Amino acid sequence: MKFGVVNFPGSTGFSDTVYALQYILEQEAVQIWHENVTLPQVDVVVLPSGASFGDDPQPGVKAAQSPVMGAIKRFAENNGLVLGVGNGFQILCHAHLLNGELTENQSRTFVGKNIFVRSGNSSTPITRLIGKSQLLQLPIAHAFGRYQADAETMRELHQNGQILLRYCNDDGTITALANPDGSTDNIAAICNKSMNVFGMMACIERAVDPDLGNVNGMVLLQSLIADA
Repeated sequence: MKFGVVNFPGSTGFSDTVYALQYILEQEAVQIWHENVTLPQVDVVVLPSGASFGDDPQPGVKAAQSPVMGAIKRFAENNGLVLGVGNGFQILCHAHLLNGELTENQSRTFVGKNIFVRSGNSSTPITRLIGKSQLLQLPIAHAFGRYQADAETMRELHQNGQILLRYCNDDGTITALANPDGSTDNIAAICNKSMNVFGMMACIERAVDPDLGNVNGMVLLQSLIADA
């Protein structure tokens, strides 16, 4: 499977994402520069984590206006798979490829730690390999990860099965205490209505290497590969 990883100035997760895909999962991974107006022939486009454009004026704003986003929108409209991780999720929301917004954490502080999530819909291309009762412990590192949306958007997300992952505690219970940033309904990841554009705050590229002691992110990437 061929992945295209978008490189924005400040995308600190770019190299980690390429490493995870190419050396751990043994998939082809190519760079897509943010100023490109066309995409190479790829199966999946990944917008990685990291502070694109220094998070100025707010995470994801400038990156969402980059020339490459027009090509990514056309790719998504033609049913291409698009994954936004961390800052990539923020970019997809600002580019209106995903509904809702990611605002400052409820605590108004940066949160960097491991959290637990459980699947909200295990029939999408990125969650299909997650077991019914399986919990994933994944790293997060963000100051603007609080997912919020208006009432109509929230109704559609629930109705259409667009909520992919929800924050929970270590026994799978979804509680306010398990919510690291104050996201509405403990939402940790969503997709669009067509289920080909995915956004999540957890940095899954940091959870695929056995040497780092966590491979929980691998099942999500493997799900995409298995969908090909």
